[in-house]
This record gives sequence, C-alpha cells and structure tokens, in this order.
Amino acid sequence: MGRHIQYHHVRQSGFPVHQVFLIRSGSGLFRDLESGAETILEPGMAFAFPPDRGHEYYPRSHEPWHVGFIGFHGSAALQMLEELGLLPSTPFRPERFSDCWDEIGGIWHTVNQQNTSRLAESAMQELSVTTYRLLLMLRQSDASPGTVSRLETETVRNEALNKAVGLINEHFTEPLLISNLAGAVGYSVQHFQRLFVQEYGVTPHKYLQNLRLQRALQMITEDSSVAVQDIALNLGMETNYFIRVFRNTYGCTPGVMKTRLHGEGEKVPSGAPFTN
Repeated sequence: MGRHIQYHHVRQSGFPVHQVFLIRSGSGLFRDLESGAETILEPGMAFAFPPDRGHEYYPRSHEPWHVGFIGFHGSAALQMLEELGLLPSTPFRPERFSDCWDEIGGIWHTVNQQNTSRLAESAMQELSVTTYRLLLMLRQSDASPGTVSRLETETVRNEALNKAVGLINEHFTEPLLISNLAGAVGYSVQHFQRLFVQEYGVTPHKYLQNLRLQRALQMITEDSSVAVQDIALNLGMETNYFIRVFRNTYGCTPGVMKTRLHGEGEKVPSGAPFTN
C-alpha cells in the first residue's frame, strides 16, 4: 500500500495482486492492455483492478496525480472484492472518500511503525480492523450516484488521433519522429501506429510522407526555379531520400517533374498521395 504522486507506469504482465486505487488530486488515464479499455481517473474516485492483467497508467493534468493504492492477495480476495462490488473494474466515487484515504495512510503508518520484519499480534489485529473498515467504506452500495467519468476506448482514441493529425499537419515541414508524436498523445509507438492505421488506413509515417509530397508538388508547380535541395530542406527531409520517395510515388524524379510541368506543359500525373 502507499500514497504517492504517480507518473507513467507500464506493466505488460500486470501486477501479482488485486489492486484498489484512490485518486486524491489531479487526473490520469488507466489503460487495460488486454481489452484496450481506457478509464479517466479523477479526484474522489476509487478503482479496482485484477491481478496478472497488463495495464498502464499516466497523469493527464498539470496538477500532480496523487494516488493511494492497496493490494489484496489470497484465495478469498477475488470473491471478497466481487461481493463488495469493486470488481469487475468500474470507477466510482465512495461517499466517504476522505475517510478511505486516511485509512490507507493508517495502514501504511502501522506497518512502518514496526521495528521488525514480522508484525506483532496486536499490530496484525489493528491492521485487520483497519483493512475491513476500509473495504466496507469502499463497497459499491455506499457509493454516491454521481456520474462516473469513464471514457470508452473509441472516445479517448479519437481525441488522441485528432491531436496527432493536427500535430502532423502543423509540423510536417519539420523533422518529425513518429516516436515523439506517439509520446505527445500518450501512446506507445506500436499501439499508436496500430490505432492510426485502423482509423486512416495508412501508417503515421505514410500520412506524413504524403503531406510532404503534396507540398513538394505544389512548390514545383508554383516555382520552376526552385532547387530540389531546397524542397527537401523545406520539408525536413534528406535530399537523396526525398528524391527516392518522390520517384516511387510519381514515377519520376522531382527534376523530371519540373521539366514536364514547365518545359513540356504536361499535367500533374494522377494517383497523387491519399488517392485510393
């Protein structure tokens, strides 16, 4: 158990015991890595999660995300948490949240008062009383009927992807790493790329590349004297790489395209980026 300011944590294999979280300040996102479900945890909320199930969580607010937590292990833990309404995992607002927060602090204080690794019988009795009192205050029947701030996966995902596309559209002329982009919207690179493809049908890298190529074609069309090196520099790309990508997309080099557009008067080829 403990009460700490929480930062980004990823537990691919989960945690070995049942956990109950209490949120005192700030807000954060909790993601179930197996189902993809995402939950916003805000002040005054409690949230339970089963053991050995992959998850990650991180703060979403400028205010420190102050989280209390306690773990339950043993053959009776699952049944106990289910009967109290804490599992399946759904965030709720305990009516006596402040008392619950204080009880976790009391448990922590009792454990840390001991000078030996083995608790005295009187301390064990005190811990038992405090723990059961905490659980009774946390049971769902005591929860207030206030609205639970749980976001479905699709809502949170769309917000993140919209932000990512906005960042690409705004900064596509700069050196832009997909890893930095994923971090900016709170996803791992692998998860971000998977969600992006599901939503837009292309990878983030391909989306970025297509924007750059569209801009390159616009620059060539508007100015016949523009140097290939200047186009690449303007797009945040290395020159040889830019030429290779341009040729793979349009079937000719940027230099040949300039000749076609301004020398022979040919039209821009069909099949531009984003065309299915």
